[in-house]
Amino acid sequence: MALASILIVAFALLALWRAMLEPSLGWRFSLDEGGRPQATQVRGEAVLTGVRALIADDGLRAPISPLALVESAGQHNDYSDHRIFFDEHRALWQILHQTRVGIEHDRGVEWAQPQGKDLLELGLRFWYPWLVSLLALSVGLMVWAHRPDDPAAWWYAAAALGYASGMLCTAGWGSRLLTQDPWLWPALHVFSHAGSFLVVIGLSMVLWRHPRPLGGALYPTVLLLVCGLSVLADALHGLPTIALTFRIPLVAVTAAMALVFVAQWRACRHDPLLRGQLKWLGLLLFASFSVVFVAYAMGAMGHVITLPQNFGLTIIALVFLGLVPLVGRIGLFRLERWWALAWLWFLGGLLVVVLDVLLLTLLPLSNENALMLALAIGGWLYFPLRQALWARLTRGSLPETRDLLPDVVQIATVSQADPARLNELWRQLWEHMFAPQQLQPTVHDGAVAIDGQGQSLRIPGWGRLQSLQLSLPERGRRLFNRRDAQRAEEILRLVRHGLQSQESYERGVREERLRIAADLHDDLGAKLLAIAHTQPSGPAATLARQAMDEMRLSLRDMASDGVVLADALADWRAETVSRLSAAGIAAQWLADEPPAGELVAARPIGQLTRVLREAVSNVIRHSGARHCQVCVRRTPQQLRLTVTDDGCGLGGEPRSSAGGHGLPNIERRVRKLGGDHRFHTPPGGGTTLTVEVPLALHRAGAAIR
Repeated sequence: MALASILIVAFALLALWRAMLEPSLGWRFSLDEGGRPQATQVRGEAVLTGVRALIADDGLRAPISPLALVESAGQHNDYSDHRIFFDEHRALWQILHQTRVGIEHDRGVEWAQPQGKDLLELGLRFWYPWLVSLLALSVGLMVWAHRPDDPAAWWYAAAALGYASGMLCTAGWGSRLLTQDPWLWPALHVFSHAGSFLVVIGLSMVLWRHPRPLGGALYPTVLLLVCGLSVLADALHGLPTIALTFRIPLVAVTAAMALVFVAQWRACRHDPLLRGQLKWLGLLLFASFSVVFVAYAMGAMGHVITLPQNFGLTIIALVFLGLVPLVGRIGLFRLERWWALAWLWFLGGLLVVVLDVLLLTLLPLSNENALMLALAIGGWLYFPLRQALWARLTRGSLPETRDLLPDVVQIATVSQADPARLNELWRQLWEHMFAPQQLQPTVHDGAVAIDGQGQSLRIPGWGRLQSLQLSLPERGRRLFNRRDAQRAEEILRLVRHGLQSQESYERGVREERLRIAADLHDDLGAKLLAIAHTQPSGPAATLARQAMDEMRLSLRDMASDGVVLADALADWRAETVSRLSAAGIAAQWLADEPPAGELVAARPIGQLTRVLREAVSNVIRHSGARHCQVCVRRTPQQLRLTVTDDGCGLGGEPRSSAGGHGLPNIERRVRKLGGDHRFHTPPGGGTTLTVEVPLALHRAGAAIR
């Protein structure tokens, strides 16, 4: 950290010291709209047009040509013009160190005394790139200071050093009043080109090492060799033009960096978190280098773009300043929705820039006409295509909320007495919604939350619904984002509303049944009891007692949510054995022992009680049997009731005597329970009735039907 701080301060002071070396005449020299030299007063509004030269008291004269007033020597593609540029500036530098200097212009000579340069004379063209480059350098060095064992951090810091070096050089000569130290300037020109190569080398190696190390030494070796030879050729003027020694190699290395990005994209295809980092880094690289890449590519073809470098090149700082949220791990998952929109937005602006540059360069159009044509092409071709592409991207592969309504309704209406089935539907809903790589129960009572930079989404439970943790949607192809959380909240509200509505309905039905049961007990029960007491031994009293038994059974069905299965079996056994014994029929009772405290809904117990009564009544009245066996078998899935006698058998289709309704009633009651029944005659004679009822559908607390 100390070394990083020292480097930042050293870079800042060196750049400031070099910019302040230039003597000031109080005038800033530039080119007017016609391309002729002019001088503008730094602290005033006076303008000297048609500036031709600087002259000294002793008659020494240094011409000021348009060639010398371009921002940088690099804007002259040929090294011959490059050398003329520096020769003129050496002569100007010599005159600026005289006691009194005259500015020769169209209306005569304006005399001035060279003085030390004021900080305010540096202007925005120095301070803006100076500040941006130092900020970029600070980010690069801080990453390196916090991750000194990471090779990618070293290369990133190297890229930041290269960018700061080049930009601080550019800030110095781009903000000059007239000239710079002509002996240091050519060396700094090569130094700034070396800094540009260091930027692309460093960032290429960052991509080579991060997020996954790609391995191999061939690419780094070729990269360093190409850049090293290019810097050497630039320093020695080994080729005729700057395009051959600098721009073409720089464009080629930048294009190679794009290929490394593609290789990293493939290497990270199974890790959405790494891809999230790569998306951000790729967006920064593209946004930073696209315009610069176009400018250098045009320069490589001989069409040098004369835009202010100390403003234009600051866009590369996005690679460094834009990395702060990534290093700080501030919500990578937020990228998933808007990073594509950011690409489309930036491509739209880039399209207009590229079209404008191409039209200006390749067609004989004025600036205004070229810009209008570029905007027209962008508006009529690009923006409609962009909207169509964005609509496709935002639609995505996941179902819309309306497509999930059947799943929500199924959860809201299924019996809450069966938590396993309820949670199975609950998991199926989120599987259908997000297609997560993994889905597992968890403990979470708060709101929907995104964890692990978008790697997982936590869904709170409600009532009997389990809390769930979903990892990596779309089978691991991306991270969860904020819109996913919003959609999950929306679905969760729908499910809760549906369950609350179902609970309210069931509560209302239960309350109404309790009211009816109370009325029957108080009114009809009292009257039946009065009949039974009035004629204790008569037929009316017998019918009244039977009616009271049926009424009590019905009232229990209506008023009770659940019956302990063991108690119901005990009641069945007592009643069945008592009735068969009273009729002179030997009774045998076989039943599985149910789990202690197991509850079954009251209504199916009541229906099965009536089925068993009807079956025993048929044995007593019609079979002529001497023995009767009643067997109750319980499995996790169903309850099986079997009544077997050794009587006369069916002799055909089962039916009740005298046109009775006993057997149709059995069929109707079993069907309403969702079960099955059958009669058959065993080989030894007699009759067997088998009733099978699904147990899972009739747990206590099941939905009221």
